[in-house]
Amino acid sequence: MIAAIVILFHPDQQATQQLLSGLAGQVDTVFAIDNTPGSTSANAPFLEGFGRPVSYVPLGDNKGIAEAQNIGVDLSIKRGYSHVLLLDQDSAPSPDMVTKLLAAEEKVMNKGEKIAGMSPQIIDERASARPCACRYRFLGVRKVFRDVGSTEPVQTDSFIASGSLIRTSTLQILGGMRSDLFIDHVDTEWALRGRTAGYKSYCVPNAILIHSVGDAVTRVLGKDIHRHTALRHYYQLRNEVYLTRLKTMGWRWRTYALSRIPYHLLVYSTFSRDRFRTFCLLWHAICDGLKGKLGPVISQPRA
Repeated sequence: MIAAIVILFHPDQQATQQLLSGLAGQVDTVFAIDNTPGSTSANAPFLEGFGRPVSYVPLGDNKGIAEAQNIGVDLSIKRGYSHVLLLDQDSAPSPDMVTKLLAAEEKVMNKGEKIAGMSPQIIDERASARPCACRYRFLGVRKVFRDVGSTEPVQTDSFIASGSLIRTSTLQILGGMRSDLFIDHVDTEWALRGRTAGYKSYCVPNAILIHSVGDAVTRVLGKDIHRHTALRHYYQLRNEVYLTRLKTMGWRWRTYALSRIPYHLLVYSTFSRDRFRTFCLLWHAICDGLKGKLGPVISQPRA
């Protein structure tokens, strides 16, 4: 039995309804965890009428994506579901995505592997093809591309949380997401924690999820730059710097992350509308990451 955990934040009604409709026949229930500040049960009506159970859980404030996912996971475990399917509100799964993830999971398990998670092939319609899998190496990353018709699971060191299928028994062994990271690199930390414990993650090329990464995509020197708000870039860099301190991330990822710090500062400041303020915010991110100052940002540091 599979429970979908959909994380909401100021949800667009049409997009959310499209997502839920896409889950028809693929999961047994949906937990819609709402991080929108001020959210109450009064927001629930537009989630009803989809022909399957949708449990709406308003948090009343933005608790962060990690905490919202953990709440959904706890509900799934208490109600006896074997798997959770993590989803962002702007994702659109193909009609057979879950079936293909399950089939690939069975294939891998028959080989005796311990699995952290199975992830789909992410398609961002605004950008060029995304790699199916990533394998970290000293000061770099090897991106693995596969044709979307391939049914062969590809081992990956990390994955995007949205669309990932994870066994609840594995979550009970490895533990949940780190709430203090709040947002960004939550999925990376969990996948690499699992790898350190002997659990492998896989991408399934023919399991398709339409998902937008970032607020905009800018192509520079033949490379797609996924742009977010300055605050999101703060979280990305802060958490990345902090996670380089953890042995569970593995030395390959840690050296790769360290090599990307100048990239963060240069690229995301350059393409910001307020370059100086963004640079200052990212500098605070490095300092906070080194100090281990995590959690949500209550007020943005002044330039």
